[in-house]
Amino acid sequence: MPILLQPVYKEYIWGGDRLIHEFHRRLNSGIYAEAWEIADHPDGRTRIINGPDAGSTLSEAIARRGPELLGNGRTDTSFPLLVKIIDARETLSVQVHPDDESAARFGGEAKSEMWYVLSATPDAHIYSGFRPGVTPADFEKARAAGTIPALLQRFPARPGMIFNTPGGRVHAIGAGCLLLEVQQDANTTYRLFDWDRLDKNGHPRTLHVDKALQVVNWNLTGTPVAPIRPEIPQSDSLATRILLEDPHFHVEEWTISAPCKIEHDAASFLILFPVNGDLRIRTSGQPAMILQHGTTCLLPAVLNSFALQPNGNGPVRLLVTRRP
Repeated sequence: MPILLQPVYKEYIWGGDRLIHEFHRRLNSGIYAEAWEIADHPDGRTRIINGPDAGSTLSEAIARRGPELLGNGRTDTSFPLLVKIIDARETLSVQVHPDDESAARFGGEAKSEMWYVLSATPDAHIYSGFRPGVTPADFEKARAAGTIPALLQRFPARPGMIFNTPGGRVHAIGAGCLLLEVQQDANTTYRLFDWDRLDKNGHPRTLHVDKALQVVNWNLTGTPVAPIRPEIPQSDSLATRILLEDPHFHVEEWTISAPCKIEHDAASFLILFPVNGDLRIRTSGQPAMILQHGTTCLLPAVLNSFALQPNGNGPVRLLVTRRP
């Protein structure tokens, strides 16, 4: 059956309250910078809330029936991806994560990620990658002058846009962005600049410039916006398009306009996230499940046949993540 999980919420000083107002989540008033929707990391583990594994973490469920959840031949002992919703009321720090190679050389966890813009204020932007031609010497001059952001590429953030942020690309999420993030299961972040911001105790937040400079890929210039392939009709009721193919995750957008049956090869789990409407999921031998928009659902790999339909008027845009 489809798996629902209890998100882990993170309170960071740059967060907001749009999870409450835009997704109608029943939360106490406060700051919710990130909702870890599917996570199996020591810094945050979501627990399953339905079905035979209710109450378990993903790694506990994987220990019992790993290939059924992950896919044929998979031997992971924990879940390989982390899915978040990020609400940036303020601009995040200028930061970088290791890629697979630099993590192996210098330590830390490799983290490539992608962002899908769910909503954004009119002036919201994403900073991603240094401008072409920026050198380490340019960075040191800007660091001394406090002008590091001037070295970064800056892009407007609009709903539906995709940003590809592999490890090694310097970046910052701008104020006003509400994003869905798909990433490797990692939580290593090195801050290069934090806008002279103070923490809740009135102290500057820690920077990690030396470690960051070990993992920056100075060749990651050019546009970070992922190419979006044209939508391909699969039937009268379903059209699909590929948003991003990363070595660690593939993300697609499905447009569902009427009831449709989905079959896949059981090589990977599927992660579903309805963007703009509620979705009805039917699986063999189980009551239909209503997946509300802005809610994340994990389909075990063994569930290789199911039916989807909009639960209301109009087509539903669905983000679907799988492992390559």
